Amino acid sequence: MPSSVANSIEGLRKHADTTSRLLGLGVCDRCLMRIAGEKYPATLREASSLIDGHLFCSQPPDQSTPGDDAKISSIVRPADASTVCPSCCGLLQESFCNVAFLTQICDTVQKSGYTMQTFWCSITMPPAADVRARSFDEYWDETAFKISGRLSVKDAWKAVVTPVFTSAFNVRWTGREGLEINIAIENPEMKGKECDVLRKRYPYAFQEKRDPDGKVKRCMTRHALEKVLLGMSSYDFKQFFPFPPKSLSAPSQLTQIVCIPSSVFVAGRYLKFSRTVSQTPWMIEEERKGDTSVEELICGKIKAKFQADSTRFSASGREDIDVRMLGTGRPFAVELINAKVSSLGEMDTINLEDDINNSSNGQIAVKSLRIVSRGDMTILKTGEEEKTKTYSALCSAREAFTAEDLAKINSLRTVKTDQWTPVRVLHRRSNAVRPKLIHELRAEATENPLQFRLELKTQAGTYVKEFIHSDFGRTDPSISSILQKDVDCVELDVTSVDLLWPPNT
Repeated sequence: MPSSVANSIEGLRKHADTTSRLLGLGVCDRCLMRIAGEKYPATLREASSLIDGHLFCSQPPDQSTPGDDAKISSIVRPADASTVCPSCCGLLQESFCNVAFLTQICDTVQKSGYTMQTFWCSITMPPAADVRARSFDEYWDETAFKISGRLSVKDAWKAVVTPVFTSAFNVRWTGREGLEINIAIENPEMKGKECDVLRKRYPYAFQEKRDPDGKVKRCMTRHALEKVLLGMSSYDFKQFFPFPPKSLSAPSQLTQIVCIPSSVFVAGRYLKFSRTVSQTPWMIEEERKGDTSVEELICGKIKAKFQADSTRFSASGREDIDVRMLGTGRPFAVELINAKVSSLGEMDTINLEDDINNSSNGQIAVKSLRIVSRGDMTILKTGEEEKTKTYSALCSAREAFTAEDLAKINSLRTVKTDQWTPVRVLHRRSNAVRPKLIHELRAEATENPLQFRLELKTQAGTYVKEFIHSDFGRTDPSISSILQKDVDCVELDVTSVDLLWPPNT
């Protein structure tokens, strides 16, 4: 027998008066073990047989054997105990733990059409259920011995049923990732009145809500109740909720099984070959500019493939509508909301890439598609501000560029430039100065003496066009100020975004 089992059984035997009273109040075997500090899942599953075999005998549990002529101890199982456990409201009793009930949940999940890589369960119960469980916990801590880190009723149920679900779904049960299976349980004798006293004692802990008849009431949300109970001392709790709570005669009922898929994140890189396609839908004064966008060309196909309700598009920075994205492409991710499909095989992924690329009429292309975690999304956001980017700009002026002009640019190393918010974006960004670093510059002559090609690597967030033409002197220094000429950017391409994306898995 595991030492934890011996400890919990011995605790129940040692404090026979407390144990007897709990049994007399109708506390179920699993709750009894949980209250006494048991955390071992297998023990909780077999609580009744362990209690029958080891609690109702005079010998210590580590010395009891099936062949012993055990004497009946002073602890007896009452014959007239309540059929509904007043501590767990029946959740840890067989009606909510037997194979038939768990099979009903599994069948509902499998019929929902969702695929899953991982899953987890959440349980919704009346607010008074938390109060009842704590009331019995407090009674044990006061009359027997205090237990720290005791399992909650909900966590104990999860420990009991985990093997059935993992076997049925053939995937891992995780903390809070993957498909959420929410199970709602109600009891007709628990309508929330037990907690009304808290509304009066802590009125500002609960938000006001107006009823259809116009009356304002304090809305007791689960989160608010948990916060109040967490901050309440044992003394105050016992003043508000005397032990024992009222017994329950009506059984609790399953009212709902709901599948709530977690978001699926599809990451990749996109290339943009058109100078008339914006990254996201472009609206000016409620008027649509352009026929399509990178977001729409990508998200439409991914949404259909994953059978999602909606999508959210994110990228590591953005290029202007007239700027191409070349090289290895720009990192992006699509969050899929309420997706029926949670994963794709290798061939399905390749087919999805081909589908997006073939339907874009050569305007964009995607590569390296894969599913990433929510935590990986922080990398994308960090890269937007912290990584370097490489550009190729075609620069022009009204007078010819000389070899000395190009040599002056090529002699520069790291350049620090101060950029005030460009005039072209002042309508949507605050006017502020932003220091930026130009890490590398290289100028090459072209066949046209009025033009040259500028290759540069910059700090993320640099306004490259403004670094070239100076934006009426709002960016200083600039290529224009360095050459003492009115230089303009004719064409601009992004050739590299230096970010490891998608992350290696």
